[in-house]
Amino acid sequence: MTRDLRLLPVAVAAWGVALVCVFVPGAAAWVAGGCLAAAGIIGAALAIRRRAVATIGGLVIVVLATAAAVAFTVFAQSADRDAVHAWGGRAVEAVGEVSSSASVGRDGRLWMDVQLSGIGAPGAVAPAAGPVRIGIEESEGFVLGAQVRVTGESAATDPGERAALVVFVTAGTVERSAPGVFGFAADLRRSFVERATRLPEPGAGLLPGLAVGDTTAVPAAVDADMRTSGLSHLTAVSGDTVIWKGG
Repeated sequence: MTRDLRLLPVAVAAWGVALVCVFVPGAAAWVAGGCLAAAGIIGAALAIRRRAVATIGGLVIVVLATAAAVAFTVFAQSADRDAVHAWGGRAVEAVGEVSSSASVGRDGRLWMDVQLSGIGAPGAVAPAAGPVRIGIEESEGFVLGAQVRVTGESAATDPGERAALVVFVTAGTVERSAPGVFGFAADLRRSFVERATRLPEPGAGLLPGLAVGDTTAVPAAVDADMRTSGLSHLTAVSGDTVIWKGG
């Protein structure tokens, strides 16, 4: 039984182009244009050449078209990311929707992803779009799906990171609680954490992390031990599985 590996070049091209364009965003437009031009030239050549090369030529066109689509996607989002990234190193006020669960960082803050709807100097927020990472002291209501407004110091991220900006929050409010199923899930998760932490320590706080990806109750000592032993991926994987591809 032979294996059909014709999709392998397509996957390799997509991942390769994505890697290049994410780490070198300025090249995305050139890569997209070059791939489309090459696909057009090969398509024109196939129209006048023997059919014997049509299969290989068709595969090459699919590979180039896929690569062009990936590069164009990165290019289309670059302008928004660059506009958000330009606020790095400044005091900012940001408005957006929490797009991941919260996890406790080594600095004791709750860290989560937010999809921006606006950012600017404090008191002068302008429309904007892009993913940011915020760190805030433990606070109620900062859950997946909630609309939040935060003020704090920002730091630009490196190419290749999902967030365009990191914001160290000094003040934050929940403008709209998580709606619908997100609100129900947040209440259910909160109840689970409360009940789980009544169990004997030190494993009680670890249970919500393993079950629903909520690491807020994991004691610092247990978290350090898991990092040392290389087991911290257990709660991280659980969180991604339960809450989509979040924090």
